[in-house]
Amino acid sequence: YCIDNSLAERTLRPMTVERKNSLTFGSHAGAKVSVIYHTFIETCKMCGVSTLEYFKEFFKAIMQGRTDYENMLPMNIGIKK
Repeated sequence: YCIDNSLAERTLRPMTVERKNSLTFGSHAGAKVSVIYHTFIETCKMCGVSTLEYFKEFFKAIMQGRTDYENMLPMNIGIKK
């Protein structure tokens, strides 16, 4: 077997750039929000779901009072690929 981690490296590269930018957040709360935001983005990428479409559906569901958060994850919310 050939050891190839280029997929992992390509996945982590944007986060490495973001780490340099995170020095300007100014607070732990701001950094925590960024981590959550980027986690959703990367999960959407892994599931093959459009990030924009996911956030549209997510916030629409939140505004309608939906609270079953586990079913609102990118892989469960019901957006077609």
